[in-house]
Amino acid sequence: MASKYIFITGGASGMGKATVKLFLEKGWFVGCYDINEENLETLSTELNSNNLLCRKLDVTNKSSFEDCVEEYSKISKGKLDILFNNAGIAEGGFFEDQPYENHLKVININLIGVINGIYTAVNLLKDTPNSLCINTSSSTGIIGLPMTSVYSSTKHAVKGLTESLSAEFKRFDTRVSDILPGVIDTPIIGEEIRKTLPSEGMWRLISSEEIAKTVLRAYEENRIHWYVPEDLESLEHMVVKDPIIARDEVISTGPMKMPTE
Repeated sequence: MASKYIFITGGASGMGKATVKLFLEKGWFVGCYDINEENLETLSTELNSNNLLCRKLDVTNKSSFEDCVEEYSKISKGKLDILFNNAGIAEGGFFEDQPYENHLKVININLIGVINGIYTAVNLLKDTPNSLCINTSSSTGIIGLPMTSVYSSTKHAVKGLTESLSAEFKRFDTRVSDILPGVIDTPIIGEEIRKTLPSEGMWRLISSEEIAKTVLRAYEENRIHWYVPEDLESLEHMVVKDPIIARDEVISTGPMKMPTE
């Protein structure tokens, strides 16, 4: 029987999938939640572990979240060592060109989904010594980049939520952290972007496995913000010093090139 328990949203692909695999290897019981049932079934068959629970979850639906957490708590006997709010979607394009409904969908999944997760699982976190709530923010949560306006807004919000709750949750021995990934090697990175990425520096392509390793480090160490790669912390300092210069530097050297109309 596993002695540690992790609940992962967006767990059936990309960064979430890599985290599922690593924590299973470490002997944890893993709850893998995703809206994509086909990916869940494939992953469950591939891993074939008694320490893995795969369930469909729409993170924007609070009642569904409550049902999943209730089922999980019966297995874990009320424990939750890590809640990993990882589910998210991206957008691309000029703000006014995106359908209004697309903006709302990004907000509902990337921000409301995180709030739903924390609100629903907070009692399990409270009842587990040294528990960790870790949320996926983004390098666009450090500085707003063009063509990602509402996505960037949600990731700034997740970063702010993390900082606030890291102070609040100290009163019941729960740590709150976030991961701020740069360019991660997932299917969301198209071939056109891949061709323009540098081989080194903060905008180099990083494997999903590095995110999984960072989640484990975040449980073992006490830090609020985790930059992947670590070079991205220098961007944080650039933004504090002069956000306009930092923004223009990212636009000229980063993966999000600003198109002309």
